[in-house]
Amino acid sequence: MEHIHIKKEKLGYLMFEKNFKWSKVPTIGLLFWLTKLVSTGQGESISDWSTKLFGLQNIVIGAAFTVVWSFSLFAVFLYLQLRSEKYRPFFYWMSVALLAIFGTVLADGLTAVFGLSHMITSIIFGALMLLSFYLWHHTTGSLSIHNIKNIKSELFYWITVMFSFALGTAVGDWFAYGKTLDPYGFGLGLLNTGLLLGAIFVLIIAYRIIVKPAENSFSEILTFWLAYILTRPVGASFADYFGYDWKSGSLGNRGMSVIWLMIFIVLMAITFIRYSKSKSEILSVSHEL
Repeated sequence: MEHIHIKKEKLGYLMFEKNFKWSKVPTIGLLFWLTKLVSTGQGESISDWSTKLFGLQNIVIGAAFTVVWSFSLFAVFLYLQLRSEKYRPFFYWMSVALLAIFGTVLADGLTAVFGLSHMITSIIFGALMLLSFYLWHHTTGSLSIHNIKNIKSELFYWITVMFSFALGTAVGDWFAYGKTLDPYGFGLGLLNTGLLLGAIFVLIIAYRIIVKPAENSFSEILTFWLAYILTRPVGASFADYFGYDWKSGSLGNRGMSVIWLMIFIVLMAITFIRYSKSKSEILSVSHEL
């Protein structure tokens, strides 16, 4: 029995030390950022729609229902993503999309349950994200987002992604809500928040395209994660604006969920086509060699 126990511990250690031949994350480009924005907008709309399925009088039941089904599916796809030997678009983007759904409920629930202002939750999630960076670098010696080729780096990558969603949600609400809902709120409203943070997001992406900071340099890693954080409040702000405010909320969460989902499917189709093409080119080169 002791021998079996030692073998299990060794197996667990080997799994944690597992390395991959190929990177486990997508190439960073305009398609990546567009898909990320759409996935966050989709997550906001679907989360709100699902939470209100049982009526506003049963909002707690709706929130619990949303967390259970979205987290369960997220766990499945993240498990498949972690087990995969290389980047799989379907596993990766389904993990991101589902995280956007249950992450919305959890972030909002934390503020509601503990009565914290969005400024405070922004500071908390920002500190947790910095801690994640520190542990990531301390454990692996790198913060590269282009060379996720071992299970340690991938786990820290996803932990950081989760904190980025929470931070983005808190920042977006901090900017949008007025002092009647948040004592430290800026009160910009949904549309203005989306436009302001969206403009900052565009400037960051323009910097990455024009300046082309060296791969894995401080500025390259910093601008990536700043843009990654901003996709959350930008996508969510526009999702809520068109769902609640535009034309007196005629689209609603259900209408916006359908629209976001259709756009997401199109982007995923383009992603699969590009992935298949690049895979064929790699196989062709390997065959020639």
